[in-house]
Amino acid sequence: MLNLSLKPLGSVQVRAVSSKYPRPTPRHFKRRLFEAALQPELPPTVAMCMPPGLVKRQHTEKSKEYSDVELALANLVRSWMVKEEFRVLAVCQFSPVPGRTLWFAKNQLRSKNIEFRSYGNKILKKVFEKTPMSSLNNVLVGSNAILLAKDISAIKTILQETDKLNWVEPLVMMADGRIVDMVQARDLAKLSSLEDLRAHTVQILGQQVAQITISLDTATRHLPSLLDAYASSKQENQN
Repeated sequence: MLNLSLKPLGSVQVRAVSSKYPRPTPRHFKRRLFEAALQPELPPTVAMCMPPGLVKRQHTEKSKEYSDVELALANLVRSWMVKEEFRVLAVCQFSPVPGRTLWFAKNQLRSKNIEFRSYGNKILKKVFEKTPMSSLNNVLVGSNAILLAKDISAIKTILQETDKLNWVEPLVMMADGRIVDMVQARDLAKLSSLEDLRAHTVQILGQQVAQITISLDTATRHLPSLLDAYASSKQENQN
């Protein structure tokens, strides 16, 4: 008898449901009652069928727009940078790090007159807009942070401090409105005194201006010959 009474219980099958597909949870009955009572007062909604490409394009355009809060933050950051008169800016690759370690490193950098800021690439691009710093937008990929200092000699300090941290890697620097790559920054950091640093900085900036002038002169010299060749080839085609 005992075996017969237990036989139906043994045939019960239990279906295992994966946690990847959660069970749908209905809304609270008060919320449903509220929506049902409000439905006659709402304007009729028309369902529109939109192609997937258009939906993706709309989401992309919406992500590029700035909200009022983001615009206010960008204006605040820009005014703060102008007010503090920072002369050195370093764009760094910023990897995830625990909060306690981050705050400790920020305090260490601040004690050496270096400010660490991470606002997000979208805000930084808005801050750099219509300024010489807009040329740095090409390196704002992924997660980035900026280091700011008021003295040119802080280039050496920035390199020394970031070498101690494995979650911050400088990508490019800007000193007095001019871009300085990391190779040139390493050369500047090897100089002993501030006067040598300033002289070397002026030399690097002068070399960049000279390279631009040479490139423009070369293009100007080759332009007449290119135009003559184009005119002659056009006449041959007409004949």
